[in-house]
Amino acid sequence: MPERPVQALAGRTIRCILFDFGDTLWFRGDARTWELLEMRANQRAVAILREHVEPAYLPALDDLALGQRLREAFNEQVRAVIQSNPGLEANGPQVVLQTLRAWGIHAPNEALGEAIFEALRVRIPESRPLFQDTHSTLETLQQRGFALGVASNRLWGGRPFHEDVQSLGLFKYFDPRAVAISADLGVRKPNPAIFFHALNALRIPPREAAMVGDSLRADIVGALSLGMFAIWKPKRILYSRVKAHMQAPSYPSSDAQTLNPAPPEPGTQMGGAVAGTRPSGMHVTDDDYMLAQLKSRDSLDQFFSGEIKPDLVIEHLSELLDVFQEVGKQ
Repeated sequence: MPERPVQALAGRTIRCILFDFGDTLWFRGDARTWELLEMRANQRAVAILREHVEPAYLPALDDLALGQRLREAFNEQVRAVIQSNPGLEANGPQVVLQTLRAWGIHAPNEALGEAIFEALRVRIPESRPLFQDTHSTLETLQQRGFALGVASNRLWGGRPFHEDVQSLGLFKYFDPRAVAISADLGVRKPNPAIFFHALNALRIPPREAAMVGDSLRADIVGALSLGMFAIWKPKRILYSRVKAHMQAPSYPSSDAQTLNPAPPEPGTQMGGAVAGTRPSGMHVTDDDYMLAQLKSRDSLDQFFSGEIKPDLVIEHLSELLDVFQEVGKQ
C-alpha cells in the first residue's frame, strides 16, 4: 500500500485504465540487438530500392551505408512532419516518397513507398521485451474489473503491429477495438481524438479513466486536458531525479505523489542505457522521440517548474495494484 492516500484520487470514480506501449508496457532491448535488427530492416528496404530505382539516381554507397542513409533521411522527414503539426501522425509511406523525391527520384509510385516503409519496420517481439510485471499487473487489474485500453503514438501500426501485440499475449487484456494507435488513426497524443477512440470503445467517459505513460507531453498533458487521472511512469534513467524533486521540502504536498515500492524483482528494470536514451545505432523510430526535437520548452523542465503536474508518479507497473484495488469510487 502507498505510505499515504493518493489525494488526487479521493472521491473519484475510476472504471478504466489506458496505457501507453513504449517504456510503459515494454522497453527497447539492448543496443546491439536493436542495431542488428535495424540494419537488417535497412537492407530489406535497400533491396527494394535497388530493384525499382536506376543506380544513377541513388547515392554511390554500398548496401549497408545506403540503408543507414535512407533511414536517417526518412527520420528527418518524419521529424519535420511532426514538428509542423504535432497533433497529427505522419503518413509513413508518403514520407518515404518525400524522402525519395528529395534524392531526385521523380514520380515514385505509392506501392514503392508502402513497400519500403514496411521493410523499415522493426518488429516488436524481437526488439522490445515486456517489463517483468506487465502481464501480472494487467491480469490483476482485469480480474478486479477494470476496463483496459491503449493509447499509443507509433509510426508503424496496422495488421503487423496487431500480430506483434497478439504474439506477446497482450490481447488477453485489451480488446483490439480499444487499442488506439496513432499510425492507424492519423492523430498523435496529446490530441484528444486518440484517447477518445479507446475510451469510446470501452464506453467510459474521461473522468472515469486513468492514463499511464512515460511521456509528460503526450500522456500526462493529454490526459489532464480531458480530466483523466494522469499517471506518469518516467523512463528509468529519470526516476531517481524525479523522485528526489518530489520529496524535496519545497515540493507542494497537495501535488502529484510518488509511491515508494519495495526494491523490484530482478528483471523488472530496464536494461542499460536504453531505459532513457537512444543508444548509438538507434535512430528516431516508431515511438515518441520525434517530439523531443520540437521547438518548445522541454517537458521535463515544465515538470520541475510545476507547469506539468501528473496526479501520480510510479516507477513500476505493479504499483498500480496498490492504488486501484476495486472498480468505482476510490
